[in-house]
Amino acid sequence: MVELSVLQRIGLRGLMAARIWPHLHFTYSPFKILEFRELVDTLDWTGRERVLDIGCGAGLQTFLIGRRAGHTTGLDTDPTFIEQARWSAGHVRGAGRVDFEVRDLLAVGWPAATFDRIFSICVLEHIPHHRAIVAECARLLKPGGEIVFSVDTLAAIEDPDLRRRHRQDHGVVQYFTPGELRDLLAATGFADIRLKTLFRSDLARSLFARGIRRGFNFGRLRASSLASALAAAEAAAPPDAPGLFLAARARRP
Repeated sequence: MVELSVLQRIGLRGLMAARIWPHLHFTYSPFKILEFRELVDTLDWTGRERVLDIGCGAGLQTFLIGRRAGHTTGLDTDPTFIEQARWSAGHVRGAGRVDFEVRDLLAVGWPAATFDRIFSICVLEHIPHHRAIVAECARLLKPGGEIVFSVDTLAAIEDPDLRRRHRQDHGVVQYFTPGELRDLLAATGFADIRLKTLFRSDLARSLFARGIRRGFNFGRLRASSLASALAAAEAAAPPDAPGLFLAARARRP
């Protein structure tokens, strides 16, 4: 992860002052825009939830979750990411309800039943000990609390060279099937398991293949227009078609 330059920080501070950042479209990806909407915007919020965001990166999505919750903690093992997130928290208006930790989840040692919701947005597939992570999430959730996350499946990508390149370039340990994900959640004590296949359309496959070959930064303005086109394509895609991501929700009994 490359640190922000002085000029980049000045520009980001200007965006923050104008209340343009944080904004979902600064993910620069139509996939991330629609994925976040599916995972976060479809939930009911009271504004009092204690939330954990695992694999938060530089904190953009954590700040956006934080607008909806009572308090949100972003967690990542990369100190450069967390340094950037903490710097941003010092300048974003209303960031007092967000904090950041730079540690592995298994090393933090939070008390049981600390959180109402735990998010992990396309992170688990990169973690070799993902089963232990999910089990720790079950311990950390309050009774009735939810885990909400997404993982790569890439079932819609049939080209083995593209799958191999994606796995190598993005450090993927495992592509999950719906059955594997459901078994993982059930084995770690979760109930009311709900899975949804995301990005089942021909347009999604085409854009994702382009991303594997050329990178997933589509530009902020183009990502916004592509997200609208992709949402329409997804609405028209067969519901049982193979997809690229899996979205999951489950409850701790």
